[in-house]
Amino acid sequence: HIVLVLVFVLSLILTSVASASPGNPVGGCEPGFELHLFMDHDGEHMHKHIGVPQDLNGDRYTCLKMLPNNLHLHVDNSVPLR
Repeated sequence: HIVLVLVFVLSLILTSVASASPGNPVGGCEPGFELHLFMDHDGEHMHKHIGVPQDLNGDRYTCLKMLPNNLHLHVDNSVPLR
């Protein structure tokens, strides 16, 4: 029974790791922006985030543009992919 439990636990771990991995983005970015994985940014940073605070299309990606004065502009990646 112990082997069966270990196999079950291992399969749960592998499934959760696979589901945590991002897939392909559903959209791209406007010129001047870079595609990045979306992360929740809690806590202190050396820069300030402005723009959308969440991943609007649910693909776990966002578009980032670095601006003067340590500002990072985030917009959702909504440009159709070619």
